[in-house]
Amino acid sequence: MKTFQLWEPGVQPDILNREGSFGNIEWDYPQFIENIYEPLRRQYPDYITRYSIGFDSTGEYEMFAYEFTPKDYTKTVYLQSGVHAIEADAYFGLARLLTLIASGTDERLSYIRNNVRLLIVPVVSVWGISHRTEDMIDEVTGQRWKVPHWKWHNPLGINANRDFKDQQVKETANVIGYFAKNAKDIDFAIDCHSTCGASLGSWLLPYANGTPEDIAQKFKAVNLALYEKHPTDVPIKFMGEEKYYPVANFVNTFTQGFKDTFGVPSLLIEHNDYIYDKLLGTSTVTTLAVELIGNHLLQICEDII
Repeated sequence: MKTFQLWEPGVQPDILNREGSFGNIEWDYPQFIENIYEPLRRQYPDYITRYSIGFDSTGEYEMFAYEFTPKDYTKTVYLQSGVHAIEADAYFGLARLLTLIASGTDERLSYIRNNVRLLIVPVVSVWGISHRTEDMIDEVTGQRWKVPHWKWHNPLGINANRDFKDQQVKETANVIGYFAKNAKDIDFAIDCHSTCGASLGSWLLPYANGTPEDIAQKFKAVNLALYEKHPTDVPIKFMGEEKYYPVANFVNTFTQGFKDTFGVPSLLIEHNDYIYDKLLGTSTVTTLAVELIGNHLLQICEDII
């Protein structure tokens, strides 16, 4: 059996709306969709399909899912991002990875392009990324958003990643409804995040309580390889079940809900962009996001120990 080898994405462009940038960190949700996902869908109409999954809690924003479907596929993986508005490099990182996959130009990613169906909800908290305010800017650096208050994610002030059971916001219900329609075909689910709380470590990997140890070890292997590749003085803080996550009340999450409700193995992945770059949206943090998501996705898709 082959041992999993880290995929090297190469240096990725920033999202600072400059020449050569992949996007603009200040885009609202409609701009994000229209400037990234829709051009990609038009470029690959036989591969990418868009579906409406409902409107957000305000009724203002229509939420979309995208399906990347090869002619012949043997596995289906669900990915979502943008649960928290502050975590821009996560939802831009996922979008950049999907752009690379769709193009078929990367030899390693071509396996996914040809063999794996991808179901994607690009942004969950659509209102949140459309209503970021100056209150989110760090007064000291003037450059970074503060650790988020849930009011920034939807007008009801509810953290969607603690809302799986109650479904108090439409965003949560829309995602679960879409997932439920496809659950019998989904082999794995990934929830993409990032963090700027330095005390939490540089690579976090919460996975659903009760995940089989052989699967958990595969998750850990990817993160441990990334620690080795990107050494830092910040210690390895957390890789384990959600119930032991070092943040209070980490319950009722998408990761645990997908597993308990639908029986789909799931994990939440996030890197600490702040440790590697004090600025948001840079090439460094975008590259880290693409590398993290891409390697976990490849490990799942290639099914290599």
